Amino acid sequence: MKTSQIALATVMAGASSCLHVSAFTPVSLSTISQYSHSFISHQNLLASPESFSTTSRNVMSQLATERRTRLYAGFLGQDDVQDNADDDEYDDEDEDEDDEDYPTLQRRSQSTLYAGLNLDPHDPNPSIKPRPGRFGYRTQVEDEAAIEVPDDQLVQTMSQDEREENLKIMRQIKKNDLADLRLRKDHAGWVEANNDLKKRIKDDPWFALNDRARDAYQLGEDEKVSYIQDLMAKVGGPPPGIKIGPKGYALHTEIYDIGISAGRAASALEQSVLEERIKRGRAMAAERKKNLEKEQRDWEDMMRNPGDREDKEAKERRERTMRRLMGEIEEDNKKREERAKELLGQLPEMPKDSASSLERAVQEAREDVKRLRKMRKSGKGLGEVSDDADLTFMNPEDRAKFIDAVDDDDMSAIAKPAKKGSAAKAREAAAAEASGGRPRLPGDVDVTRGEINSETPISSISSTTSGPVTVEVNSNYNTEQSDPPMRKHCFQYTIRITNNSSTDTIQLLSRRFEIQTVGSSMKDVVEGEGVTGRQPILKPGEVFEYTSTAPLSVRPIGTTIIAARMKGAYKYVTLSPGQEEASQEQISSGGDSAAELGTFHFIFPEEQRVKPVQSTDAEEDEDEDDDDTTAESATASTTTSATNPTPASTSSPASTLPGDTDISSGDISISDVQESSNTLTEGVRVQVSSSYRPERSDYALQKHCFAYNVRITNELSTGSSIQLVSRRFEIQTIGSDTKDVVQGPGVTGRQPVLKPGESFEYTSTAPLSVQPLDQTPVLARMQGEYSFVVLGDDGTTPISSTPLQAKMDKFHFILPATEGV
Repeated sequence: MKTSQIALATVMAGASSCLHVSAFTPVSLSTISQYSHSFISHQNLLASPESFSTTSRNVMSQLATERRTRLYAGFLGQDDVQDNADDDEYDDEDEDEDDEDYPTLQRRSQSTLYAGLNLDPHDPNPSIKPRPGRFGYRTQVEDEAAIEVPDDQLVQTMSQDEREENLKIMRQIKKNDLADLRLRKDHAGWVEANNDLKKRIKDDPWFALNDRARDAYQLGEDEKVSYIQDLMAKVGGPPPGIKIGPKGYALHTEIYDIGISAGRAASALEQSVLEERIKRGRAMAAERKKNLEKEQRDWEDMMRNPGDREDKEAKERRERTMRRLMGEIEEDNKKREERAKELLGQLPEMPKDSASSLERAVQEAREDVKRLRKMRKSGKGLGEVSDDADLTFMNPEDRAKFIDAVDDDDMSAIAKPAKKGSAAKAREAAAAEASGGRPRLPGDVDVTRGEINSETPISSISSTTSGPVTVEVNSNYNTEQSDPPMRKHCFQYTIRITNNSSTDTIQLLSRRFEIQTVGSSMKDVVEGEGVTGRQPILKPGEVFEYTSTAPLSVRPIGTTIIAARMKGAYKYVTLSPGQEEASQEQISSGGDSAAELGTFHFIFPEEQRVKPVQSTDAEEDEDEDDDDTTAESATASTTTSATNPTPASTSSPASTLPGDTDISSGDISISDVQESSNTLTEGVRVQVSSSYRPERSDYALQKHCFAYNVRITNELSTGSSIQLVSRRFEIQTIGSDTKDVVQGPGVTGRQPVLKPGESFEYTSTAPLSVQPLDQTPVLARMQGEYSFVVLGDDGTTPISSTPLQAKMDKFHFILPATEGV
């Protein structure tokens, strides 16, 4: 037992002293050198075993003293510092006692190799033991890996499949296992996995050769790179799944299949952005330098030639003006050509130069002279023109100039009217365009005078049957699209065509209408193919119905309530049994029958008619003559109205519904009064706002005009297009017990298609003839809805034939506070 204690004391004494102290090794782990410390005399210890306890105590005291000495003054480059006074005294007393009775442990001198050494902080090579690696000193696996095999002894011991499997495991360890073990702080497992990776790298000599090739390439040793590549080929090249780059070696990321990291991708992006900015900055700097050089040259030119700059600028302005004018002229010529091509079907023959233009003018003048001579001989005279005659006439001076150049013998050549040329057709088209773009006919006298013949009934409807076809029409006034102060009145009419035949199928081919506004001496003729762009087929008993509008520029007169008269006809063809549609020959012929559209009238509503003027007693006293004239006028107007009574149905342009009680009474809640509304229904948003138009209103006559702006937006979540097909509005004026219902196809005469996110916006007016009430500034309330269909992917075909409704919430027409005060 005592022998073991003596051995332990010996080991402790040796561990407490060390000649070389590592800067990075704890003092408790330092080892004592056999050449620099005193050792305990085993014979003395063994000779006096009974005194071992005291000796052991002395040894431990010496160890503690030396430990404190190293702790406080054992650093390299510093002098020893004094020990604790109490400890020194205690140690001295113990030493004295031990020297007298017991064998003593020889103390190692405090003076070591580095005692009292002051190190230079700027010395790059201090006498300090080297620091071990990150994970301690090299392991046995690393030592084995460090052994290099001579190049002539390199041999591939694995097959290609084994190499491929080995690479797969290496990638698994590198990409997943090591990272996972590090996150779990499993150091032992990490070291084991890392050693496995190094062993697998050593098993395949290609990896060591790849590292040597990389180092050689980076050092610029091309011959060595070629030599190493030959060695790579000798060991079988790279494992399957690794590609050698253009530098002669495989990258680390290629070996372990490591993709680019997010940080590196962001860095590359930032670098590309920086390069782009630098590029733009250089371009801007170059442009700026170029501009500065140009300004310098301009300034020098101005100083050398003061007037040239102004002349140059004036010349450039003239050139810009000429280019703009020539561009406008060219654009106008293109429009004329397109218009002529649209009207004539082809471009007219135009002269190529001035000589050909003059020759053509002379030829036309000769033909004019020939025609005039022919007209004289036939006794028609110059004031009458036959239906086949051209509309080109000569001035008297031109006629006198070219009359001698015409041979009388050439009159036989024009016995028959010559076919009209393209120039003549162009002149006729221009004349038609000047008259509104439509051919015109002499109008009815009663409509021109505004005194409708009593034999002709004034009605906004008609029904006419021609053979197996019945054509019915009903017209009304469109308040929404009308602007009475600007003499713009819009009417809409609905036509219903019925095939009354029990066996025959017909197809409508064309239409022709004659419209004469009151006060006009001419009728406008409107004709075209099909009906609303189609040529519908009506089987026995089927009906075709459509609605259209007629915008008229007309002023009401006091002698009649009509705005215009209209009639027409529809050409159709009867299809043979089994025939699906009309042939091209039948279409070219214009049809074999016509269905008449009976005469009907567009009638002004009550508020748009001219009221007869009644004389008063005060006026009679002041001016008797004027009173007689006024009375006669009033009597005549009253008689006319009585002679031509208008049905109540024709005075109202729309149907009616029961009105809201608050509008009828005028007791409207302030919270409900609003000039605008915003509603989203079925994915379609309708926004509306109203405003008062004082320039078109007259408070004294109780005439109030409002404008309202409507915006319709397609907000369907499906991303489909829509098409507006119709509208329906309900308007109730203040104090009225009923609502007027206005409805019709399209919006402002169109049926717009709205793609996803698109909007359609329009502004219309609402003229109101109403007496304001004292308790509210509201003059009317309006609400309604727009019908639309959802279109398919092609943007033209409706998905369903049933339209959806987009609500327009109620809003009010509010009289401003300044009006009527």
